[in-house]
Amino acid sequence: MSAVKALSRARLSNYRTFFGVDEDRAAYGLYCWNDAISAALSRALGFTEVALRNQFHTALSARYGVGGTISRDWYAHLRLNPKSTDLIRKITHERRRLSGVYQLVPRSPAPSPDDVVSKLSFGFWPHVLDISHDCAHRPLDWAEMLTEIMPGHRNNSVGFWNRPKNRDMLFARIDFCKDLRNRIAHLEPVWKAGPLMTEGRARIERKIRVERFAPANPAEALTRLQIAYDRVLELLKWLSPGLHDVYMAGEAHHRFESLNRIAALDAYKRHGGHRRMASVNLNAYRSLRRLKKELRGIGRRHGAAEVRHGGLPLARWIPVV
Repeated sequence: MSAVKALSRARLSNYRTFFGVDEDRAAYGLYCWNDAISAALSRALGFTEVALRNQFHTALSARYGVGGTISRDWYAHLRLNPKSTDLIRKITHERRRLSGVYQLVPRSPAPSPDDVVSKLSFGFWPHVLDISHDCAHRPLDWAEMLTEIMPGHRNNSVGFWNRPKNRDMLFARIDFCKDLRNRIAHLEPVWKAGPLMTEGRARIERKIRVERFAPANPAEALTRLQIAYDRVLELLKWLSPGLHDVYMAGEAHHRFESLNRIAALDAYKRHGGHRRMASVNLNAYRSLRRLKKELRGIGRRHGAAEVRHGGLPLARWIPVV
């Protein structure tokens, strides 16, 4: 297969070993399955990342910075760690050669707070929770702010967020979602995972322990994917119950549910990520029985097909059973 040659057999070797397949078509099909389920996960992570940055930005803007009443440059008035400061400066400044020396100078016009926040990576946000003081050396009241940032959390109260252990759990959840997002962005196998740790941060008085060992077979890999997905959705619900409901009603959620099954793995191994070139024209079938028979045949032989109605594209049929 030309696709296997382009991807390289070495890249597909993990699929062959872990899923126990020998044929190129099956290995490539599993690669396509990984791509499809990664896309569904990426959609959930995208919703979560947008909600995360907007919730933090709104709460911090209400207390720090100058500018509008809703969106302010709070990042310029808090004591960020050096790495976070560098991330901000890469957005607010540009490198210029002045008097023979390259220097970072403020951009003109200066980017708005909304522009700055929209360009910050997912990895910036967990460490916002490490900010303890503003530039005037006054402590941040994270407990109060987190009640605003996490309106959908089941234990949302000042007393709950006052406890460092609970803030550490939130840090770990955001960091977990960030790592998952980066894995997908770097085109790594999303089903491949190491040990799952308890959510928290290692402290002198508290250690992080292994909650689950690394998946050793396809069924365990699917279970781990479900745990990861549930953690993403739970964080989204904490941040915005309304946006969570919008996501749950959308196509990506149902897509993940259909793909994260042994039946889906078997289907992708069988059809190898291929589709029938000829589309299915709904107008050509006088009964539902004949249409279902045709679609079942496509699932066995081709794996997917474009569905048309009245000559116009309507959907893509991808059976997973």
